[in-house]
Amino acid sequence: MKKFELKGCDTTYYRETLENGLDLILLPDDSNSNKKNYYLAFGTYYGALTNEFTPYNSKKMKTYPYGIAHFLEHKCFEVEEGKTPFEFYSETGSYVNAFTNYDTTCYVVSGSKNLKENLEELLTFVTSPYFTDENVKKEQEIIKEEIKMREDNPNYQILIQLNKNLYHDYPLKYPISGSVMDIKKITKEALYECYHTFYQPSNMFLVVGGAIQKDVVRDLVQKKVKELNFKDSNGSIKRKKLHEKLSVVKEEEVQRKGNVKVEKIAIGYKMDKKSFGIEKDYVLDLYLNMILSLNFGSSSDFALQVRKEHLASSTGYSFDSAGTIKTFVVEADVLNEKEYLKALDLKLDQLEVKKEDMERIKKVWISSEVMKTDYMEAMVDHMVSDLTVYHEINNQYIELIRDMNMFTMNQVLQALNFKNRAIVKFLPKKETTS
Repeated sequence: MKKFELKGCDTTYYRETLENGLDLILLPDDSNSNKKNYYLAFGTYYGALTNEFTPYNSKKMKTYPYGIAHFLEHKCFEVEEGKTPFEFYSETGSYVNAFTNYDTTCYVVSGSKNLKENLEELLTFVTSPYFTDENVKKEQEIIKEEIKMREDNPNYQILIQLNKNLYHDYPLKYPISGSVMDIKKITKEALYECYHTFYQPSNMFLVVGGAIQKDVVRDLVQKKVKELNFKDSNGSIKRKKLHEKLSVVKEEEVQRKGNVKVEKIAIGYKMDKKSFGIEKDYVLDLYLNMILSLNFGSSSDFALQVRKEHLASSTGYSFDSAGTIKTFVVEADVLNEKEYLKALDLKLDQLEVKKEDMERIKKVWISSEVMKTDYMEAMVDHMVSDLTVYHEINNQYIELIRDMNMFTMNQVLQALNFKNRAIVKFLPKKETTS
């Protein structure tokens, strides 16, 4: 296995592409021999963004229902006979779960004993799909209920509506779980097609960190994938190329909701990622996150103004990516809509980062990166996050933070463009008089 160093953290990890194409990443915790915990993450580069692709054993591109990647994640816990994964891990005193986002599906396990058994079980149940008409129909009812519950959550629904008004074609406009109508269209045949296309080793990664012996784990994984005959079924994967316009679909929408007590707003601003002039996404994200922290963080002047003047009771600010588009998203429960939007527009027009503030935040971030190495679960999560967002592991975060400078920061600040805007407002329903 090839050895890598997390620069500036005195931490190493090991990486190897196995014979079957699986990306194996091992992160042994050598800091304390008394530690027993370990963390496993088995993922595939397949999420809610991918709904049109050429399935295995086919030459034609095909469209699948939205939400099918999330549905497939649920069904991978199904077994033909014997204990379910949840029953197995419960008996070993371990934790198992999974998540699907727009880019990735990942299955996670953590425990403090029975590493061999738990790792083998993870590899086995994820690579042993069992779908029937009956268990698909049963899952449809479960997920439909989950979707209906989310439809009663205004915080979730306003962001879904904002995405619909922001994106013309990009699948971010659709919920990860799909709609009730989408779920009704999913069949076991479609699940198998999606599974065999994306759940193949050359499109997957396995991260193992904590109290482990790297050579033992490497040999165990190599042996188990051979036993399972886990190998590529399709070769190269052909997905529909995603494109998104810079304009928004709908500039403003107002809805009245019975479950809204305080007015909610969600605003999205679309920008061309190329205008920032930064090649690496994770470098651009460092600068954008620093801008957010200094201008909108809980101790920022703007946050203090919002609280002092009672403009909003809660707020959130973040950046998202949609291919070549970068989106700045604002969420707020507003107490004074007119004055909050006025203050927000003024702030966006006057964004700044002072050198002394940049240097202060850099020290905080570097300290956080170093401290993270004491918590192996955080390290594994960080690696999985890198793989999910960037499809690579960045082992130079501390060096990149140290290299952050005012010239590039001003370049990013000047490239920020808030002209292409969509806003959604959820207002309380008017009370009717009898």
